[in-house]
Order: sequence, then C-alpha cells, then structure tokens
Amino acid sequence: MAQNQGSDPRDRIGFTSELGCSVEPHGDTLVGRGKIVTELCLPGRDLVRPSVLLTWADIVTGSLANQHTQPQVCMTADLSVRMTSPVSLGSELIATGRLLKIGRTLIFTEATFTIAGSEEVVAESLGTFIASPRPQDLGIARIDDLAKAGPWMTGPSAPVSELLQSYTVAPGIVEAPRTQRILNWAETVQGGAISAIAEDALLSLVDAPTPNELEVRYLSAIRVGPIRATARRMGSWVRIEVTDVGNNNRLAAIAMAGGK
Repeated sequence: MAQNQGSDPRDRIGFTSELGCSVEPHGDTLVGRGKIVTELCLPGRDLVRPSVLLTWADIVTGSLANQHTQPQVCMTADLSVRMTSPVSLGSELIATGRLLKIGRTLIFTEATFTIAGSEEVVAESLGTFIASPRPQDLGIARIDDLAKAGPWMTGPSAPVSELLQSYTVAPGIVEAPRTQRILNWAETVQGGAISAIAEDALLSLVDAPTPNELEVRYLSAIRVGPIRATARRMGSWVRIEVTDVGNNNRLAAIAMAGGK
C-alpha cells in the first residue's frame, strides 16, 4: 500500500481512485464506502470482482498500517479476501479496516465487508504489511489526506480490465503494460492492479470458474513490464503466477483463487 505523495489527491491514490471507495476514519478503524457498478463486476456477471474487494481492503487496512511504519513507506506483503455471500450489482458496500497486531516488523490487519443496512459480513480480508526496506522509500501520509481524496473517487471510467489494458495471450495467460495509471508513488505497480491482472488470467481459462476467494503473496516489485499472469488449475483451485516479463520474467506475485 505504498502511497503517492503528490500534491493532487489523485496522484496519491492512482488506480485505486477509480474503484469507487471513499474513506472516512472512525475511531481506530478506517471505513470505505461505495456502490458496486457494472465496471466493477466480473465480465458478463452481476457479481463484484474479488480483486475489487481485495483492493478496497488494501486501501482501508494499508492506510492504517502506514501510520505505524512512517517515515518508511508501508508495503503490502500479502492480502486475501473470502466472500461468504454474493455481492451483487447495485449493492452499497461498506469495508471496515482495523489493525489486529502491530509487531516490530509485521502488521496484521483485517477488513470486513457488509451491505449498507445490514450487519451480516459478506466478505472478509486478512493482510500483512511491512515497512519498505529501501532507505529511499520515505514519506508521510495522513489518514485525513486520504479522506480528502474522496471526491475524486467517483467510480471507474471503464471496466477494470480496460483500465489495466490487459489482454489475453492464450487461455490462462494474460498480459498488461506497466502504465503510469497503475503505479504507486515508488513507481512500482500497485498491489490492487496485480491482483486484478491475476484474476484476469483466471477468467481467461476455458470454462473459467466464478471466483469468490483470492489470495495474493507479493514477492517483488514490477519495475519494467509488461506484466504477465499465468493461471493453472489445481483441482478446485487456480494458481496464478505474476511475472515482470521485461525483468527476466522475475516472479512478482503468486495468487490462489477459488470459485465455482
């Protein structure tokens, strides 16, 4: 959850500003709210993409973790999301992020998702964050700054795959360029974009399942591109490798997804 330190709120948020999650602090938690629109749904289905929920979780939990790693920037080590109930088109979704444990090197987080007007949890996300080990990755970001960026979070201008400019190379293999739109302030690809590209690889499989679980382990930054995600079935699960093609195919992330 490295955050851009530009003067324009849109510069500080990047790709995530187009996913419609406005945030507001509530005590020790950070609450994100937004409406599920067609552009945030799985292609051809009226169900939200799990990668969208994972990215919302990155916003509301990573921003809290970032307050404890400063002046070092907070980096996402892993994130998962599991949906217990379908989140359909038109739902008013609420994501509540909280810190579970703050250790010397690791910060553990949780985000719970509910539909406005109901207390039933429809999805849960667990995450781990660390301070960037690179001495040059410094920056001060306040929760209030993120909340002020809310007016820019008016929803996507196109479906997620179009925002990423992802395209199918072959069934189970998807690539996307490393564009400025999906970079964080440290000039590396945002974790939410990586999760969505991995999800696109799953969706490109023949007879692709409808995903309702997604877990991503972030291993290294993508600094060159293009980004390639390769999905492989493993029984009822799908394993996805994400690599930085222009950097000797360096492994950047591994994702596991489940569905029906």
